[in-house]
Amino acid sequence: MSCTRKLGIAGFGLLVIALVGLSIGAEGKAPDFALANIDGKDVNLTNLLAHGPVIIDFWATWCKPCIKGFPALQQLHEKYKEQGLTVVAISVDSPKSRSRVAPFIKSQKFTFEVLLDTEGKVAQKYNAVAIPRTVLVSREGQIVYTSVGYRPTNEEKLDEAVRSVLPKKAAGEGPVVE
Repeated sequence: MSCTRKLGIAGFGLLVIALVGLSIGAEGKAPDFALANIDGKDVNLTNLLAHGPVIIDFWATWCKPCIKGFPALQQLHEKYKEQGLTVVAISVDSPKSRSRVAPFIKSQKFTFEVLLDTEGKVAQKYNAVAIPRTVLVSREGQIVYTSVGYRPTNEEKLDEAVRSVLPKKAAGEGPVVE
């Protein structure tokens, strides 16, 4: 399941291009971005990647499939944050519904980073025409996994992809520090 915005003829064309792009593969350089988080602090991808891989999830408060995926994102955040993973949920709520984002996140006690993309510029860079759109970026800045929509099987696939980009540790050792 996924949510889409109302699309005109041009929007439909962009959707077709985005879907064709998805079928080609997930590889490629992740576009850098800088957005404010829900506390007003600027956050950028380059700084996040300095700590490790980053999951970027595009969502909106009105998107029920987006909300269904949040518990799994929280679990990944808690499971792998000590190994350098950062989970970032980028809200594409409009300026009118933006005021619902912070209260929703805080009421649900989600602790991953939440950024605001009210103009949709970052979503456009990542072809997030339908949401939720989840992208895993390796520490080197390469897109290594993408998914659109919510399906429970996505959770397992994303966990597997995350494990593939985390630093490997030797048997019997604690976390690897680079």
